[in-house]
Amino acid sequence: MARKCLLIFNPFSGNNSITEAELLEMTEVRMPEYAVELWETTGENDEDKIAKKYEECNPELVLIGGGDGTVKQVAKSLNDKNVPLCILPLGSANGLAKCMGINDLVDSWEAIREFKPQNIDAIVINGELCLHLADFGINANLIQKFEQEESRGMLGYVKNSISEIFGTEAMRFNLKIGEESFDLTSKMIVLANGDRYGTGALVNPQGIMDDGKFEIIAFNPDTAEDYVRMTMAFIKGDLDQIEGVQSWSVEECELSNLEGAEFQIDGELMGSPEAISAKIHKHAFQFLAGKSF
Repeated sequence: MARKCLLIFNPFSGNNSITEAELLEMTEVRMPEYAVELWETTGENDEDKIAKKYEECNPELVLIGGGDGTVKQVAKSLNDKNVPLCILPLGSANGLAKCMGINDLVDSWEAIREFKPQNIDAIVINGELCLHLADFGINANLIQKFEQEESRGMLGYVKNSISEIFGTEAMRFNLKIGEESFDLTSKMIVLANGDRYGTGALVNPQGIMDDGKFEIIAFNPDTAEDYVRMTMAFIKGDLDQIEGVQSWSVEECELSNLEGAEFQIDGELMGSPEAISAKIHKHAFQFLAGKSF
């Protein structure tokens, strides 16, 4: 008897033009041992609908066709099901997938063939799930512009980067880790479960997604030379070795946002919270990962 697989597909994710029929044809070729049922998100009450569809299907594997937001939505819906998940990276940037060694659909099919579920941590921030990266400042501001202009795809995200990077003012924060307190002035503060953004920028060289910890990284570049050094460090993966960057590896923390910086979680804008409380949830989910994970 064929194994059951539920494929949850966001047809509006990113700038991908793949159709439902094409996606199903791929699964028939690549996953002949599975009976795949495809269900499309609509943007209306999807989390409850996903949970209901899971109960109806009772699959042994859930595929997620979309970007980081779609993956997060499915994970929230199935957080108590202990079912293996696998990403089909069809979003604009697919940062979470890249952290797991899934750079394209070929990697996804290979991960399914190998079928070695990996335990993946999650961060809970003010009660909200974070699988990948959350941040205050530069990147959150870029996402806000991206949404306001209704741009899709990586080009729409990148075109505002230069002006935003140089135009963002440093803001004040207070970080509490246990009994320690740190006053920070930063242009961006990242809470990182993964190690990189969808652009490939290695923001968290220490990042290990199953170690029961997450990293806090504070950036405050000032001069053009600082930005050049930081950009090179993003590429080389040695950001933790340059001046102007502070980092901590923790299980939980509290962070006060003293000047109203914008905040985002996994690509979703969360406004300007006065403070956040973050705690790791070790081995929260099972994902099929690529060979490089």
